[in-house]
Amino acid sequence: MSRFSPSSATRPYNGPMDRAIDNTVLLALGIPVMLLAPVGPASVAALLSAVCAACALELARRAPVRIAVAIALLAAAAVVPPLGAFAAIAAYAAWAFRLHGLRWAWPLPLVGTAVAGHFALTAAALALGLLAGLMGWRTRRNAEERERLRSLRDAVQEERLVLAERARDLAERQDLEVNCAVLDERARIAREIHDNVGHLLTRSVLQVQAAGVAHGADAPVARDLDAVAATLHEALDTVRASVHDLHDAALDTRTALEALVAEFPGVAGTLSFQADALPRPIGLAVLAIVREALSNAASHGQARHAAVRVTEFPRFYQLVVEDDGRAGSASAGSAASTNASAAAAGLGLTSMAERAHALGGTFSFTPLAAPHAGSRVFATFPKPQEDA
Repeated sequence: MSRFSPSSATRPYNGPMDRAIDNTVLLALGIPVMLLAPVGPASVAALLSAVCAACALELARRAPVRIAVAIALLAAAAVVPPLGAFAAIAAYAAWAFRLHGLRWAWPLPLVGTAVAGHFALTAAALALGLLAGLMGWRTRRNAEERERLRSLRDAVQEERLVLAERARDLAERQDLEVNCAVLDERARIAREIHDNVGHLLTRSVLQVQAAGVAHGADAPVARDLDAVAATLHEALDTVRASVHDLHDAALDTRTALEALVAEFPGVAGTLSFQADALPRPIGLAVLAIVREALSNAASHGQARHAAVRVTEFPRFYQLVVEDDGRAGSASAGSAASTNASAAAAGLGLTSMAERAHALGGTFSFTPLAAPHAGSRVFATFPKPQEDA
């Protein structure tokens, strides 16, 4: 049973309870049928035997045991006529538990009852046995339908949970794509301002300064041109500040890392980002190191999975990239290809170390400790003095 289905304690009836009720009804109906034969000690023993047989048939867990109990009940009924009234117990078990060999054998003891002259008992017991077979078939079908409905409900619930998870993933991916599009648009606007407005203002400043030199003998004109130049310089500084702000806003390290880790070819990556917005130089260095580390893990270490963690501490930022590839490439390929691979990996490690050291940080590359396979890239970046 699935973990999503309710426990059986919440259901009003289950299979054993249904069978217990049916057997109780059959025993109650068998008593007046038994009274059609002469009443004596054999009648009391027959009733007790029928109760014990019904309990044994329910408690047994294997079909051969149930068949043996039913055969014993029918054999006793052939010798003790009052017990024939309870042959319906065997008929019920044959249909409720799929005991195919007994489905049509249960009336055989009633032949002896009829030969003994108890025709009324034989007829009533036969009718009760047919009713018991119908009850057993109905109970089994109900139990199968309940189980089928539970399985269907579990499958629908599991599918709903899977669809909900997919919907969340799609929503997160959509948010990521929208954020990336916004950042790309900010970067484009910054480039347009820098390439167009910034260049025009720079040219205007140069033209005004050249005009000031040309009219240097005319003091009033020179003063006016200096004022215009000062205004243009202020405008140029404002444009440059706006461009830098747009560039800084366009770099969202977390979003860029999510896109990089999620879409890097050949490596299934996970990202844990526990930091506020990183300063632009540190964010660019982190992106470059992660990109190079994933590239080395995929091409030189044949890694299939990687984990990227960015953590902020009071005085520094920490970057850890772990993969499940080979820490070295000495075992792959020929000597020439191995040397080329090692040289390429070494160049990548040097590049990553230079980026970390340029910002006053640290860098290390080490294999993972046994029994884990793979390698770890570890880098730290001190916070700028004003943010520390």
